[in-house]
Amino acid sequence: MIAYIFRRILAMFPTLLGITLITFAIISLAPGDPVATSFGAGGGAEQSTEAGGGGNQDQDRMADAIRAKKKLLGILEEDRSVITWSASGYAAGGPLQPMYPETRLGSLPSWSRTLSVEGDTLFVGGKDGTITVLSDSGSVLQQWEAHENPLTAIAVVGDLIVSADGEGIIERWSMSGESAGQTQPLNVLIRELVALPDGERFLSAADDGIIRLHRVDNGTVERRFEGHNNRVYAIALSGDGTRFWSGGYDRTLRQWDLASGKELASLEGHGQAINDIAVFPDDSKLVTACDDRNIRIFDLTGAAEPVVMEGHYKQASAVAISTDGSQIYSGSRDETIRVWDTATGTQLAQSDESTGRIRDIDVAADGRLLSSADSWSTVPVHRRYFSWLWRTVQLDFDRSFVDDQLVMDKIKKALPVTIGLNVLALIVVYTLSIPLGVIAAVKRNSTFDHASSLILFTLYSIPSFWLATLLIMMFSSRQALDILPSVGLHGDMPWDMSYLEWLWDFIKHLIMPVLVMSYGGLASLSRYARTSMLETISEDYIRTARAKGLDESIVIWKHAFRNSLITIVTLLGNLLPALIGGSVIVEYIFSINGMGRLGFDAILARDYPVIMAITTFSALLTLVGILISDILYSIVDPRVTQK
Repeated sequence: MIAYIFRRILAMFPTLLGITLITFAIISLAPGDPVATSFGAGGGAEQSTEAGGGGNQDQDRMADAIRAKKKLLGILEEDRSVITWSASGYAAGGPLQPMYPETRLGSLPSWSRTLSVEGDTLFVGGKDGTITVLSDSGSVLQQWEAHENPLTAIAVVGDLIVSADGEGIIERWSMSGESAGQTQPLNVLIRELVALPDGERFLSAADDGIIRLHRVDNGTVERRFEGHNNRVYAIALSGDGTRFWSGGYDRTLRQWDLASGKELASLEGHGQAINDIAVFPDDSKLVTACDDRNIRIFDLTGAAEPVVMEGHYKQASAVAISTDGSQIYSGSRDETIRVWDTATGTQLAQSDESTGRIRDIDVAADGRLLSSADSWSTVPVHRRYFSWLWRTVQLDFDRSFVDDQLVMDKIKKALPVTIGLNVLALIVVYTLSIPLGVIAAVKRNSTFDHASSLILFTLYSIPSFWLATLLIMMFSSRQALDILPSVGLHGDMPWDMSYLEWLWDFIKHLIMPVLVMSYGGLASLSRYARTSMLETISEDYIRTARAKGLDESIVIWKHAFRNSLITIVTLLGNLLPALIGGSVIVEYIFSINGMGRLGFDAILARDYPVIMAITTFSALLTLVGILISDILYSIVDPRVTQK
């Protein structure tokens, strides 16, 4: 027997693997974007809330949530690298060219948020607060945990690295990653750090609207530049290092004198917040990236109106200038990088729209364009399947799209309820239908046979939802008997009841749901039992038993009934997976929080993790049902174990 059961269990594994393949394929091949559809959105455009410059913030949050759910499902994974782009070969006046990434530098612990290039070395600040130093080939030279919060700015000042985060903390580090001290926390988000040419000082721009000049040796503030009435997002140093430009939420460009701290000039003309600034080395032009999606070129030699370059369809977040000054590069939260001709303002090239939300861009010494972004890559189907299969083996179905609860926590609450209801219903069905079927077979064509068939088939033809509604109106309505509850499995405040009161209340709540779940099975199972019994009692060995003078009850229940159980045992194997699907209507009408209701709600809400979990459990119940049938076969007929 044990060897037989072991063989049957081994035979289940190929079937289970096939079921997981089918389940995974159904979810993966669902029309449209399953995750985006479940959110009621297209899953595309994203807009930043950090810059504070407006835009559809709800759409931005929804896009982030969609991608987070896709990550949980294994559809997407974070692309944690600095992407380098070709920055040449785009002729002015020619057709728009596509930009393709040349390489991906580094394997970072998190998304990069800010970049700083010094010669052939790249300094990267990460979302997880780490600093990574990369060579121009992408190999990691140094890496350390610098901040507890995401980095917002990084700069190389002399022989030290300076980094800042959203808590207003500025840290100084040696090139080997050893701390050189921390400045007094500003308690406001620091947006930009810019090193001065003397290698001894640096500028910081913060959300309090103040630009500060720090000494790098001790972190003290030498001077404060106050003029902006709100957050400052960007600083750009002039070519000679004596002046700098700043811009931010107040939409105004301001020029400052470093030596005196005085404001020298201001420029208007931006529709929304200024996110980034780049100044040409000869100080002839200045370029800005703005929340109004436009890139502007300001001629600092006297031209009144800026050249406006339109193309991005979300906020422009970063801007840089090529080494020879002939091209301008812009990054946006529309997940593209674009190349513009400086002389004409025309767009020359554009990256593929899968770059991720651009955080920062910079130009390397060899002319390559570097981008820092919240980028994603699609996980190959085979990797997704094996990842999902491994999580399924661990019963890890992630979190529900609806309420962000762990799917297994919801299953643990719902499954015992449904199994309890259905086990009670099965007991009622088998207890009543088998004797009815056997007696009807023994008394074939009698009044009992005809009457029981008429009553059972009449019950079988009654829809369960109609009977449930009728029972509620009869036994739960105040206009009728009002003796049975019809909502849930317990009354109000069951914790205040004694054990006997609680038990009686529980039984009263079970009566109508179990009745509705049982009546339909009486007709079908009793007919199967009757048919199987009729075939058995017509066999020769039954006539031989009667000829030997055995009592009729022994002939029927010991000889005939046992040999007619094969059909009934087969049906039992198919009833287990029907526990979930068959209880949907009953659980909804009687407001019972079981697997049927959970699955139905998940389908309506496109809650794919829950759907996949319930499908997997249904498959497991099917296999368990088949295994139970096989074991019962061997008990009913021991010859089965020899096959």
